[in-house]
Amino acid sequence: MKADNINLLEFLGSSKRTFNIPVYQRNYDWKRENCKRLFDDLIKIIKLNKEGHFLGTIVYVDGDKSANFREFVVIDGQQRLTSTMLLLKVLYECIEDEYIRQDILEDYLINKRAPERLRLKLKPIKSDFDIYNKIINDEDLEEEHSNLYNNYKYFHELIELCEISPKEIFLAVQKLEIVYIQLDSEKENPQLIFESLNSTGLDLSQADLIRNFLLMGEPYERQDYLYKQYWIKIEMLLPSTIISDFIRSYITLKNQYIPNKDKVYEEFKLYVETLGVYDVKDILIELLSFAKYYSYFVYCNCKNNKINNRLEQLQRLKSTTAYPFILSIFEECYSKFNIDEDEVVKCLDVIISYVFRRIICDIPKNALNKIFASLHKDVLKIEEQLSLHEKVFVALLNKKGKGIFPRDENFKEKFVTKDVYNFKQNKYLLEKLECKNSKERIDFNDVTIEHIMPQALTPKWQVDLGKKYRDIHTKYLHRVGNLTLSGYNGELSNKSYREKKIILEESNIYLNRELTKYEYWNEDTINKRGHELFKKAKVIWPLLDVKINSINDNDIRNEFELMEDNNVTGREPYEINIVGERIIISSWREFFRMVCSKMYEYDGELFDSLLKHKDFEGRRKTIIANEEEKLKNPFKISDSVYIEQNLSANDALNYSKLIVEKFEGMEDEIKYKIR
Repeated sequence: MKADNINLLEFLGSSKRTFNIPVYQRNYDWKRENCKRLFDDLIKIIKLNKEGHFLGTIVYVDGDKSANFREFVVIDGQQRLTSTMLLLKVLYECIEDEYIRQDILEDYLINKRAPERLRLKLKPIKSDFDIYNKIINDEDLEEEHSNLYNNYKYFHELIELCEISPKEIFLAVQKLEIVYIQLDSEKENPQLIFESLNSTGLDLSQADLIRNFLLMGEPYERQDYLYKQYWIKIEMLLPSTIISDFIRSYITLKNQYIPNKDKVYEEFKLYVETLGVYDVKDILIELLSFAKYYSYFVYCNCKNNKINNRLEQLQRLKSTTAYPFILSIFEECYSKFNIDEDEVVKCLDVIISYVFRRIICDIPKNALNKIFASLHKDVLKIEEQLSLHEKVFVALLNKKGKGIFPRDENFKEKFVTKDVYNFKQNKYLLEKLECKNSKERIDFNDVTIEHIMPQALTPKWQVDLGKKYRDIHTKYLHRVGNLTLSGYNGELSNKSYREKKIILEESNIYLNRELTKYEYWNEDTINKRGHELFKKAKVIWPLLDVKINSINDNDIRNEFELMEDNNVTGREPYEINIVGERIIISSWREFFRMVCSKMYEYDGELFDSLLKHKDFEGRRKTIIANEEEKLKNPFKISDSVYIEQNLSANDALNYSKLIVEKFEGMEDEIKYKIR
């Protein structure tokens, strides 16, 4: 590495050199306020008669060299460098002194006698190059709209409005200083230096950092090839705001855990390092393939309409947490050709059924991230001779606790009693019920949800419902049995059931025509219709009939979430994982000690409060005490806290659960393995 401070124009003005902005850099994006700050600094130099002003750092790697020219590949500082070039071009146009004008042009903006590809002192990335080239060469720019052109015009405005002459401003530019850092690409890692320089303030996205990481270490010509052949195609498939989310899903699939949104780049680097010797091209080829699949998820634009329909459903259910696993399904179909598109549809149906049943049953979503992150691994463990969608179903059916796949009994209970009207996916639910039987194409954009028993009861409705009309109205108003889809809510309003029935039987919506079979509308018919709709729901969001030998048997499983229901009698623990820390253990006594010790480390004050908690008084013995004499077989957690070790396997597990429950957010952070 070579570093020194130098006058900016001296740095630019050395003949026979050009500055290339590599393809992995982001576009020029200085805003008006950035340009104004630079201009104001120049005015201060003049008014305060300052000897110099530090502009910033420019970091570069030597590119191609010849007897006549040197190429500098700029890895940091392109924004201030490009802005200075734009200002110099404006000064060239505004200064009247022809001698100074030619100096600006030939010393700082162009290489006068260079071949065409090296003629410009600065060569921006391709998306900026055409406009920059037009600016320098005085070509027509009236139709151009870009940050480069906008700032070029803005510098013109600033100079025109300024009381100080363009010549004086140019003299101020001559006082700008920089620190240059020249890297030796063979001895130093430009990427690491780039990260260090940009760790405090440059708002590069995770995707920007990953692009730089992949391309920066390659020779300039190969950077250009890889960028155009692969990375730019990824950007064409996905908007820049989504690329980071895509790579997060990609890394989740590869690593089987979810990186934090601001740690995607770090996790991507770690993943690449595990590959050992690798070719950047191979990584980009795979990323491009997965980006295409991810674009299907975002835009639902796969060539198969059945797949698109399922992807749209997942969007409506807000189930993007499933994307890492679905990437693996698409890879099996479109890259490995192990399954066909019909199998993809069946896999997506299983996922939709799992997600929707959980939503209906009010099971918190926070467990889904980890479930889908590790689902690919879970599926691979299943050795039964099953199709992929059956394996997906079995793996999900095998989940316990917060990851459970609701069975029909629980699904039915929640489905018929749920407040569906205030349920976020209420229209999705009713549309799917409608499509189950109707062969007509309905434009659901024109329909709304209608209460059959209205929200405001008229005297006629009160009479029809009977003496308990208030209780019935309160209990059944928003249940699925009392809801339908309608294009004319205003017309139906609070009409009696008999009047509504006449209107609804002319509807092109099957759910409405089906209502005509009920002679009256009351508590019994709402209940009856709710159960009939459930029969359809059970088919739309099914549990598969898969014959398996023992995969769902807890006696065969060896890894569990702490909060799962599990009888561990006769089985021994051999590993516990607490907030990512893997600990080898050999007994349930050690298991309980480790849980207590780690929870005390996490929040000792909270653990101390458990001394007075009734959960640990014990019917036969105390579990947590402040004196060891109060316990039969004590273990010291701190100077004032002791725990009982004389516990059965199930007691050790259950008391561990009771303790961890008191530490909010820790319930999902502990797993254990048993043999």
